[in-house]
Amino acid sequence: MKEPTTDDAIITCPTCGFARPAPPCSVCADEGATLGRRGRVVTGPRNPLADLLRGLDDVRRAALALLFERDFVGRLRVPVLANMAVMAGLGLFGWLWLTPAVEAHFESRGEPGAHLWLLAIWLGCGPSLLDLLAGWAMGPIRRATEQHMLGATPVHPPRLGPRLIERVQLLMLAAGAVVLMLGAVLIPWVGLPFCFALGAAVGAVVYMQPPLAVRGHALGARLAALRREPWRALGAGLGLQLAAGVPFLNVLALLPVATVTATSTYLHMSKRSGPGAGA
Repeated sequence: MKEPTTDDAIITCPTCGFARPAPPCSVCADEGATLGRRGRVVTGPRNPLADLLRGLDDVRRAALALLFERDFVGRLRVPVLANMAVMAGLGLFGWLWLTPAVEAHFESRGEPGAHLWLLAIWLGCGPSLLDLLAGWAMGPIRRATEQHMLGATPVHPPRLGPRLIERVQLLMLAAGAVVLMLGAVLIPWVGLPFCFALGAAVGAVVYMQPPLAVRGHALGARLAALRREPWRALGAGLGLQLAAGVPFLNVLALLPVATVTATSTYLHMSKRSGPGAGA
């Protein structure tokens, strides 16, 4: 495994991503296991298709870990309740206001397409709204994932997670993507796949924020890290889009699964030391 570069500002552990003043890492001892502990964490990109498939598989592994791994026992109550409350609120808002408004718009024009607009709005803004309203409750899931994969997790990390203003900024970014998707989704044949791909990218950016934020990375550094290794994050975003359509999983545990997925995906990414690696 490649050693981190030495720099006066920050020396980052290549396995866990936390600061490592000297080897071995005081958090992970320079070792990590995959979800399910069936192998060692191997960091760094491969070819785009392989990374995309591994990102998709991260979602499957995350769901199984929540169900069967002991590290998550007793950690799910508050995250699941928060996920349920926000999903119920978003569903009620959609049923009482958003759906009638969109349907009335298309009926007045005498055109079909209301269901496509509703889908585009969810693909673009759903992850950001879910994270904005319930992301505060996912700390125990992230810590349990790190405990499971690394054998330990810092009691006092550099940050507790993304700041509220950063979550609002991501929601604004998602809203801009939705404007583009509302026009594109009505284009036959290519519109829907384009919106799924763009929605997966937006979802990947949103869901990947917590594991990067707790390590002290500023928002710009987090986005730069995702640009360096986009394909595994995009695969995770696609997988979470599919998970959002699975009955009961979406209502009960979509954000907990996303938190486990994002943490696992981050731990498989290469870590950067030096200026810009931290806050």
